Amino acid sequence: MPIAPPLNPGSVDWTGENPGILLRDGPDGPFTAMALFFRIVYSPLGWGHALLLLEDPNSERSLPDVHNVMMTDNEPLARYLMDSFIGKLAAFAEAPAFKAVQYVPIDNVRSEGDPRSRYEETVSGGGINVRLLWEELGEPKALELPPSETGPKDRELFTLLIESRKASIIVNGETLKGELGTRVQAGLETTTAFLYFAETWIWPEA
Repeated sequence: MPIAPPLNPGSVDWTGENPGILLRDGPDGPFTAMALFFRIVYSPLGWGHALLLLEDPNSERSLPDVHNVMMTDNEPLARYLMDSFIGKLAAFAEAPAFKAVQYVPIDNVRSEGDPRSRYEETVSGGGINVRLLWEELGEPKALELPPSETGPKDRELFTLLIESRKASIIVNGETLKGELGTRVQAGLETTTAFLYFAETWIWPEA
């Protein structure tokens, strides 16, 4: 027996995977490095991968000085995500680096590990190699959130959340500085490193 009406009346915006790592200078300090990865299987702009990397979130600069970049194999999709989704997430949109992001084509994307214990995404292109590593993973939690409980505040969210208690951003072999903080989503306290799988955003019925 279904726990809700079997057909959501809204329209699907995009669906896929959306893990991320946000590092801070101390548990409550400013962000020191941020990464948000997308593996999109359906969207208005097709499928593709995108990695927003803010190596220095507090610097309004990009290449060649600092890796404040959006790496992607579908630039229209990446720009759509920046405008309609990431730009509505305060932690990213308020970072000075957000205004300076340059777009870099992806040559290769590879996932490894097991989300029950340790997981990794590697993205490379334009002479940049980024490894995102999630460890000490928690139990999965299935979330069904109304727009008011989400970052963008305009779409419904259905997703599987797995918390990570240890995570690293490694750029061209160098581990970026910082530590994980805490965050609260819909009353659930978790960390600033997370795996979101089967993530589906739905525009509510008008």
